[in-house]
Amino acid sequence: MRQKAILVIIVSFCLGGIVSSQVTDLEFKQFQNDFRLAKSFEKENKPEYDGSPYLLDEFRDAEIYLKNGRQYEDVPMNYNIHNDDFEFMTDDISYSLGNNNIVKNIKVGDRDFYYRNYTYNSARIKGYLELVADGDYKIFKKHRVIYTEPKATRGYVEAQPARFSPRRPDYFIELADGNIVYFNKLKEIAELLPEKSDKLKDYIKDNRLKARREEDIITFADYINGK
Repeated sequence: MRQKAILVIIVSFCLGGIVSSQVTDLEFKQFQNDFRLAKSFEKENKPEYDGSPYLLDEFRDAEIYLKNGRQYEDVPMNYNIHNDDFEFMTDDISYSLGNNNIVKNIKVGDRDFYYRNYTYNSARIKGYLELVADGDYKIFKKHRVIYTEPKATRGYVEAQPARFSPRRPDYFIELADGNIVYFNKLKEIAELLPEKSDKLKDYIKDNRLKARREEDIITFADYINGK
C-alpha cells in the first residue's frame, strides 16, 4: 500500500508538468526513495484540534524547484508550520514532502519559500523561510505556531481539545557572506553592517521604523538594498 502511494506521488509530479527532459527509470527510483517516508492521512477525518497548523486556508497550486535543476508546476500544496514541512495533495490525500534536502525553493502564488540554514540565538537550524524582501541583503521570515496539548475534564472544568495558536513570525537577514541571522530590532541589522551603521540608524530614527511592523522591515530592507 505504501509503495502504491509513492508511485501515485511520482506520477502526480510528472503530470504536474516537468520543464526539463523526460524522467528516466533511474529518476523514478530516486523519487521513490526521496518520498519513501511520506506520511499520509485522509482529509475526511476531521482533526480533533482548534486552530490550524497550516499557513494557508487551503491547498493551492505551487511550483517546486529542486537543487538538481528540475521544476514541477501546478502541485496543490500547503505549508505545515508546526511540522516545518510542505504537504501536497493528490486524490484527496495529503502527503508530507519529506526529504527537503533536495528542495531549493517552493513558490505558492506570489509567496516564495526557501529551504535554508539559518542562525537563531547561536543555534544553527535548517528549515523553510519565506522571502519578504529581495536584494543584496535578503529578508526572510519564519512562521510560527504554538501547539497546546488537550486537557481532560477536571471537576467542573470541561475538557479542551488540542490547539494550534499562531505567533508573530521571526525575521532574519541574509548577510553578504551568505549567513542568515535572526534580528529582533532594526538597529541590530545596522550593527551587523558597521561600514554604514550610523547612516542606517539615522534612517531608522528619522522614519520611526519598528521591527514589529513587517512593512517597516521591508521599507528598511529596500533602503539598504538601494531601491
